[in-house]
Amino acid sequence: MRSSDVPVAVTARRAVVAPPEGLRGLLLDIDDTLLSTREAMREAGAAAALSLWPHSGPGLAKAAGRRYHCDPQGHFRAFTRGELDLDSMRRHRVREVADWMGASCSESDVARWKGVFDEVFGAVLVVFDDVLPTLQRCRESGLPLAFLTNASADYTWVKLQRCGLAELVREREIPVITKDTLGVGKPAPAVFEHAAQALGFAPSQVAHIGDELDVDPLAALAAGMGAGWVRRPGYEVSAPELATAAEHGLAPLPGLHEAVSALIVQDAGGFGSAASAR
Repeated sequence: MRSSDVPVAVTARRAVVAPPEGLRGLLLDIDDTLLSTREAMREAGAAAALSLWPHSGPGLAKAAGRRYHCDPQGHFRAFTRGELDLDSMRRHRVREVADWMGASCSESDVARWKGVFDEVFGAVLVVFDDVLPTLQRCRESGLPLAFLTNASADYTWVKLQRCGLAELVREREIPVITKDTLGVGKPAPAVFEHAAQALGFAPSQVAHIGDELDVDPLAALAAGMGAGWVRRPGYEVSAPELATAAEHGLAPLPGLHEAVSALIVQDAGGFGSAASAR
């Protein structure tokens, strides 16, 4: 087994870091924390590649879908930093996949890719099984929530609507902070500070849970928050990531339920003790 493919279930020490001043609010990442974005992107990318270049065959198309999601040239990170707009980011990613496949790619091909991709992506994207029960638990416990994502506002709402979360967000008035809110996304500290303010708390009273180690839990800790790291079953984690996480008191958890529960338990004298007294 390669060190880059260490299964979470074998290595997890299951540690989180509570906010310095106690848990008063919670920020949740959306993609691959609440929604099955990785698998949906890979399936949609494979369908788009096979539609544009049918000669490639299912095997190569599947690999193309994985490559589109992996984004080896970092175009999504450039979008997050405000260096690319959404359309340019997606165009660069499609063209990179085409170059990798040795295929030509015109502007009309890019448009066709987006059409096929969006249709399939929306059809297969789902909410993870533990999300709704965990959101309900937070509501019953009186723990305020906000969603924090590096995706664009419009695209985020499309995903929430397709998965049936949009109505819940509106009903419960859950703030949704996207990359469009400030023009940049995580790991910028200002994004976490703004999200904490949206909940009415200082960063030191809020925890953030997400799946990408550097832009979610580590960035939250750098902003003065608490943090939890979710890596769902099948989502690989590298040995260097585990070591870095351990240095910060973190280890991967297999789901949102485990991360929220661990934060409440870890928050001795804060929200956890108050909630247990109810």
